[in-house]
Amino acid sequence: MIRTFKRMLTLIWLAVALVRTAHAQTVIQVIYENGFLNADKTVYTFEIRALRGAGYDVTDINASNWQFMNLRSDIQVPAGVSIQSTTLSLDHTFVSDGAISTSAPNPPGGPPPGTKAFSVNMFRINEQEIPEIGGALFGTGTLTFSGPVLASNTVTIRPYNGLTSGAFWTNLDGTTPRRPIDGTSNLPLPVKLVNFDVRKEGGTAQLAWSTSEESNSAYFEVQRSPDGKKWQPVTTVPAKGESKVLEHYEAIDENPLNGINLYRLKMVDKDGTSALSRIHKIDFHPQVQYALFPNPVSDLLSLQTADDWKQIDKVEIFNINGTKVYSSPLNPGKQINIKSLPVGTYVVKLTRKDTQVSDHRIVIAR
Repeated sequence: MIRTFKRMLTLIWLAVALVRTAHAQTVIQVIYENGFLNADKTVYTFEIRALRGAGYDVTDINASNWQFMNLRSDIQVPAGVSIQSTTLSLDHTFVSDGAISTSAPNPPGGPPPGTKAFSVNMFRINEQEIPEIGGALFGTGTLTFSGPVLASNTVTIRPYNGLTSGAFWTNLDGTTPRRPIDGTSNLPLPVKLVNFDVRKEGGTAQLAWSTSEESNSAYFEVQRSPDGKKWQPVTTVPAKGESKVLEHYEAIDENPLNGINLYRLKMVDKDGTSALSRIHKIDFHPQVQYALFPNPVSDLLSLQTADDWKQIDKVEIFNINGTKVYSSPLNPGKQINIKSLPVGTYVVKLTRKDTQVSDHRIVIAR
């Protein structure tokens, strides 16, 4: 009985100790995601997302009071290639200031062979906490290299090991000890996307893209959105997997949305990592019908549509030489006095608030 009681006390003490240790080592997880390697492989762009880790507690200032974050990182590059320049575009919802530096303390034993170091430094002053679901997108970083890099190379955020060489967070006045950041490890650079085009053909969207290099790639997911916020998959296309030659792919969206359609590619590797392409926009608004009368016209031109006239943003008239001779006021009217315009052929251009444009030829005769 006594031995059992002592064992229970020991287990309780260990549990408390583990809780205290976890609390003292509050982790923030940071992911480099949605990487994009440009056509000549000299510019790598990536997004920086933070997630709550173990012990992150917004009610405890010592558990989430991050004001300074240092993401010391290594990127694998070919021999002779260096990082020439860096940029950091921040989401100021969460981060006040920051920069990317190409100098970082060497880890124990020196930097990994064939890598170059960089460090993403970010500051928060009275900004929002990291959301519990989905985390926070802190910004977008860009590395420009002196020569081409390989899609099979990797980028890593150094794990915090209690030394200055690892990634960590703290507050600005130093009262909070350095806390660990658990970050991206050996993340491969993405499939090298040479081009990605989207065009309308009848009532469908035709998508085509090419890659010049693939490593460990699994498939492409075509995604569509009406607003750039909510994305849904349209179709998936298997990737070649391993390739160093030009590969071509195609896909069709048979049922695009009415109105604006935004398209992007999600390039997924066999290990589950992924990257996103640039976004393309095409418009499937049904063509609005207009009536302009009389035509020929001598003094007063009337415009009519079955659609809501308030959707008309502006009305412009151009002469046969392409010179603008009339531009409507802020709220266009349905009638235009053209008495001052000489006789001849003109083009009336109507622009809607959704950017749809309609051109109409009229003749002024007297």
